[in-house]
Amino acid sequence: MALLQKHAMKWFTALFDSLIRVYCLSTLIVFSPVSPADEVEELSVREEDGEYTLRIVSILDAPADYVYDVITDYKHAYRINPSITKVEILPSDHDDVVRMRDVSEHCVGPFCFTINWVGDFLETRKGDIKVTTVPEFSNFESGSAIWKIRSRGQHTWVLHESRLIPDFFIPPVLGSTILKNKMRTETLATFKRIECQAIIMLERDMSSGTELLNELSEEGKDCINQVDMAANMSP
Repeated sequence: MALLQKHAMKWFTALFDSLIRVYCLSTLIVFSPVSPADEVEELSVREEDGEYTLRIVSILDAPADYVYDVITDYKHAYRINPSITKVEILPSDHDDVVRMRDVSEHCVGPFCFTINWVGDFLETRKGDIKVTTVPEFSNFESGSAIWKIRSRGQHTWVLHESRLIPDFFIPPVLGSTILKNKMRTETLATFKRIECQAIIMLERDMSSGTELLNELSEEGKDCINQVDMAANMSP
Protein backbone atom coordinates (compact mmCIF):
# COMPACT_ATOMS: atom_id res chain seq x y z
CA MET A 1 0.00 0.00 0.00
CA ALA A 2 2.83 2.39 0.84
CA LEU A 3 4.41 1.71 -2.55
CA LEU A 4 1.10 2.36 -4.30
CA GLN A 5 0.67 5.65 -2.45
CA LYS A 6 4.21 6.63 -3.38
CA HIS A 7 3.58 6.02 -7.08
CA ALA A 8 0.24 7.83 -6.88
CA MET A 9 1.87 10.86 -5.26
CA LYS A 10 4.63 10.82 -7.89
CA TRP A 11 2.03 10.75 -10.71
CA PHE A 12 0.02 13.56 -9.11
CA THR A 13 3.14 15.68 -8.66
CA ALA A 14 4.11 15.20 -12.30
CA LEU A 15 0.59 16.13 -13.42
CA PHE A 16 0.54 19.21 -11.20
CA ASP A 17 3.96 20.34 -12.46
CA SER A 18 2.82 19.90 -16.07
CA LEU A 19 -0.34 21.92 -15.48
CA ILE A 20 1.62 24.68 -13.77
CA ARG A 21 4.08 24.87 -16.70
CA VAL A 22 1.21 25.11 -19.19
CA TYR A 23 -0.56 27.67 -17.01
CA CYS A 24 2.54 29.84 -16.78
CA LEU A 25 3.10 29.64 -20.54
CA SER A 26 -0.56 30.46 -21.16
CA THR A 27 -0.34 33.43 -18.82
CA LEU A 28 2.59 34.79 -20.80
CA ILE A 29 0.56 34.37 -23.98
CA VAL A 30 -2.43 36.18 -22.48
CA PHE A 31 -0.40 39.25 -21.62
CA SER A 32 1.63 39.30 -24.83
CA PRO A 33 0.51 41.39 -27.82
CA VAL A 34 -2.29 39.77 -29.81
CA SER A 35 -0.54 40.32 -33.14
CA PRO A 36 2.76 42.06 -33.94
CA ALA A 37 1.15 43.63 -37.01
CA ASP A 38 -2.06 44.57 -35.18
CA GLU A 39 -4.02 42.42 -37.63
CA VAL A 40 -6.26 41.15 -34.83
CA GLU A 41 -8.66 43.89 -33.82
CA GLU A 42 -10.42 41.91 -31.10
CA LEU A 43 -10.00 38.56 -29.36
CA SER A 44 -11.81 37.34 -26.26
CA VAL A 45 -12.46 33.95 -24.69
CA ARG A 46 -14.85 33.63 -21.76
CA GLU A 47 -16.40 30.91 -19.63
CA GLU A 48 -19.62 31.11 -17.65
CA ASP A 49 -21.54 28.21 -16.13
CA GLY A 50 -19.61 25.71 -18.24
CA GLU A 51 -20.21 27.52 -21.55
CA TYR A 52 -17.16 28.77 -23.45
CA THR A 53 -17.55 31.70 -25.83
CA LEU A 54 -14.99 33.03 -28.28
CA ARG A 55 -15.00 36.15 -30.44
CA ILE A 56 -12.30 37.29 -32.85
CA VAL A 57 -12.20 40.09 -35.40
CA SER A 58 -9.20 40.20 -37.72
CA ILE A 59 -7.99 41.84 -40.92
CA LEU A 60 -6.28 39.30 -43.18
CA ASP A 61 -3.75 40.29 -45.83
CA ALA A 62 -5.51 38.43 -48.67
CA PRO A 63 -8.54 39.04 -50.95
CA ALA A 64 -11.94 38.04 -49.58
CA ASP A 65 -12.75 35.46 -52.28
CA TYR A 66 -9.64 33.48 -51.41
CA VAL A 67 -10.22 33.75 -47.66
CA TYR A 68 -13.77 32.53 -48.21
CA ASP A 69 -12.57 29.58 -50.29
CA VAL A 70 -10.12 28.54 -47.55
CA ILE A 71 -12.68 28.76 -44.75
CA THR A 72 -15.30 26.82 -46.71
CA ASP A 73 -12.90 24.09 -47.85
CA TYR A 74 -14.35 21.81 -45.16
CA LYS A 75 -12.77 18.63 -46.53
CA HIS A 76 -9.33 20.08 -45.88
CA ALA A 77 -10.07 21.72 -42.52
CA TYR A 78 -6.90 20.16 -41.10
CA ARG A 79 -4.90 22.61 -43.19
CA ILE A 80 -5.97 25.53 -41.02
CA ASN A 81 -6.26 23.70 -37.69
CA PRO A 82 -3.21 21.60 -36.79
CA SER A 83 -5.14 19.85 -33.97
CA ILE A 84 -7.46 18.13 -36.48
CA THR A 85 -6.31 14.61 -37.37
CA LYS A 86 -9.32 13.43 -39.41
CA VAL A 87 -12.07 15.10 -41.46
CA GLU A 88 -15.14 13.49 -43.01
CA ILE A 89 -18.04 14.99 -44.96
CA LEU A 90 -21.27 13.28 -43.86
CA PRO A 91 -24.67 13.01 -45.56
CA SER A 92 -27.02 15.89 -44.80
CA ASP A 93 -30.80 16.05 -44.74
CA HIS A 94 -30.73 19.43 -46.47
CA ASP A 95 -29.14 20.32 -49.80
CA ASP A 96 -27.91 23.68 -48.56
CA VAL A 97 -26.24 22.25 -45.42
CA VAL A 98 -22.76 20.70 -45.27
CA ARG A 99 -22.34 18.27 -42.38
CA MET A 100 -18.75 17.73 -41.29
CA ARG A 101 -17.16 15.45 -38.73
CA ASP A 102 -13.68 16.06 -37.40
CA VAL A 103 -11.46 14.36 -34.87
CA SER A 104 -8.90 16.47 -33.04
CA GLU A 105 -6.03 15.69 -30.71
CA HIS A 106 -5.29 17.97 -27.77
CA CYS A 107 -2.47 17.79 -25.24
CA VAL A 108 -1.85 19.37 -21.84
CA GLY A 109 1.73 18.64 -20.91
CA PRO A 110 2.28 14.88 -21.40
CA PHE A 111 -1.45 14.11 -21.32
CA CYS A 112 -3.37 13.96 -24.60
CA PHE A 113 -7.03 13.34 -25.40
CA THR A 114 -9.23 13.06 -28.49
CA ILE A 115 -12.34 15.14 -29.21
CA ASN A 116 -15.05 14.24 -31.73
CA TRP A 117 -17.16 16.99 -33.26
CA VAL A 118 -19.94 17.00 -35.87
CA GLY A 119 -21.43 20.24 -37.15
CA ASP A 120 -23.75 21.61 -39.84
CA PHE A 121 -22.56 24.51 -41.99
CA LEU A 122 -25.18 26.76 -43.58
CA GLU A 123 -24.32 29.72 -45.78
CA THR A 124 -27.05 32.26 -45.06
CA ARG A 125 -25.62 34.70 -47.62
CA LYS A 126 -22.35 35.17 -49.46
CA GLY A 127 -19.72 35.60 -46.76
CA ASP A 128 -22.03 34.63 -43.85
CA ILE A 129 -21.83 31.10 -42.46
CA LYS A 130 -23.79 29.63 -39.56
CA VAL A 131 -22.46 26.53 -37.78
CA THR A 132 -24.52 24.29 -35.49
CA THR A 133 -23.01 21.50 -33.40
CA VAL A 134 -24.77 18.12 -33.57
CA PRO A 135 -24.53 16.98 -29.89
CA GLU A 136 -25.45 13.31 -30.40
CA PHE A 137 -22.29 12.79 -32.47
CA SER A 138 -20.02 15.18 -30.57
CA ASN A 139 -18.23 15.55 -27.25
CA PHE A 140 -20.28 18.68 -26.63
CA GLU A 141 -23.70 19.23 -25.10
CA SER A 142 -24.36 22.09 -27.51
CA GLY A 143 -22.59 24.61 -29.68
CA SER A 144 -22.93 27.18 -32.42
CA ALA A 145 -20.78 29.60 -34.40
CA ILE A 146 -20.89 32.25 -37.10
CA TRP A 147 -18.42 33.49 -39.69
CA LYS A 148 -18.66 36.88 -41.41
CA ILE A 149 -16.26 37.54 -44.28
CA ARG A 150 -16.12 41.02 -45.85
CA SER A 151 -13.89 42.51 -48.52
CA ARG A 152 -11.64 45.44 -47.63
CA GLY A 153 -10.01 45.98 -51.01
CA GLN A 154 -7.08 43.58 -51.19
CA HIS A 155 -7.63 42.72 -47.52
CA THR A 156 -10.42 40.84 -45.74
CA TRP A 157 -12.30 41.63 -42.55
CA VAL A 158 -13.27 38.42 -40.74
CA LEU A 159 -15.49 37.97 -37.68
CA HIS A 160 -15.81 34.61 -35.95
CA GLU A 161 -17.94 33.95 -32.87
CA SER A 162 -18.54 30.57 -31.25
CA ARG A 163 -20.05 29.04 -28.14
CA LEU A 164 -19.56 25.51 -26.84
CA ILE A 165 -20.58 23.51 -23.79
CA PRO A 166 -18.14 20.59 -23.41
CA ASP A 167 -19.53 17.17 -22.53
CA PHE A 168 -16.32 16.10 -20.80
CA PHE A 169 -14.82 16.84 -17.40
CA ILE A 170 -12.77 20.01 -17.01
CA PRO A 171 -11.05 20.59 -13.65
CA PRO A 172 -12.38 23.79 -12.04
CA VAL A 173 -10.44 27.07 -12.03
CA LEU A 174 -7.07 25.92 -13.41
CA GLY A 175 -8.58 23.58 -16.00
CA SER A 176 -10.88 26.32 -17.30
CA THR A 177 -8.00 28.80 -17.50
CA ILE A 178 -5.86 26.38 -19.46
CA LEU A 179 -8.69 25.55 -21.86
CA LYS A 180 -9.47 29.23 -22.51
CA ASN A 181 -5.85 29.99 -23.29
CA LYS A 182 -5.59 26.94 -25.53
CA MET A 183 -8.66 28.13 -27.44
CA ARG A 184 -7.06 31.53 -27.78
CA THR A 185 -3.70 30.31 -29.10
CA GLU A 186 -5.31 27.79 -31.48
CA THR A 187 -7.61 30.49 -32.85
CA LEU A 188 -4.67 32.81 -33.56
CA ALA A 189 -2.83 29.93 -35.26
CA THR A 190 -5.90 29.10 -37.35
CA PHE A 191 -6.34 32.69 -38.55
CA LYS A 192 -2.66 32.88 -39.44
CA ARG A 193 -3.03 29.69 -41.48
CA ILE A 194 -6.20 30.96 -43.18
CA GLU A 195 -4.29 34.05 -44.32
CA CYS A 196 -1.30 32.00 -45.44
CA GLN A 197 -3.43 29.49 -47.34
CA ALA A 198 -5.35 32.27 -49.06
CA ILE A 199 -2.11 33.91 -50.19
CA ILE A 200 -0.81 30.59 -51.52
CA MET A 201 -4.02 30.01 -53.49
CA LEU A 202 -3.79 33.55 -54.88
CA GLU A 203 -0.23 32.85 -55.95
CA ARG A 204 -1.41 29.59 -57.52
CA ASP A 205 -3.64 31.61 -59.80
CA MET A 206 -0.70 33.91 -60.54
CA SER A 207 1.47 30.85 -61.34
CA SER A 208 4.17 31.62 -58.79
CA GLY A 209 3.23 29.45 -55.82
CA THR A 210 6.65 27.82 -55.36
CA GLU A 211 8.36 31.19 -55.06
CA LEU A 212 5.81 32.32 -52.49
CA LEU A 213 6.23 29.13 -50.45
CA ASN A 214 9.96 29.79 -50.21
CA GLU A 215 9.32 33.41 -49.26
CA LEU A 216 6.83 32.44 -46.53
CA SER A 217 9.26 29.87 -45.15
CA GLU A 218 12.03 32.44 -44.99
CA GLU A 219 9.75 34.82 -43.11
CA GLY A 220 8.76 32.14 -40.60
CA LYS A 221 5.20 31.99 -41.94
CA ASP A 222 5.35 28.49 -43.44
CA CYS A 223 1.80 27.33 -42.77
CA ILE A 224 1.70 24.36 -45.10
CA ASN A 225 3.90 21.37 -45.95
CA GLN A 226 4.96 20.36 -49.45
CA VAL A 227 2.26 17.69 -49.79
CA ASP A 228 -0.56 20.10 -48.96
CA MET A 229 1.08 22.73 -51.11
CA ALA A 230 0.85 20.38 -54.11
CA ALA A 231 -2.83 19.77 -53.30
CA ASN A 232 -3.52 23.50 -53.16
CA MET A 233 -1.72 24.05 -56.45
CA SER A 234 -4.11 21.64 -58.16
CA PRO A 235 -7.08 23.17 -60.02
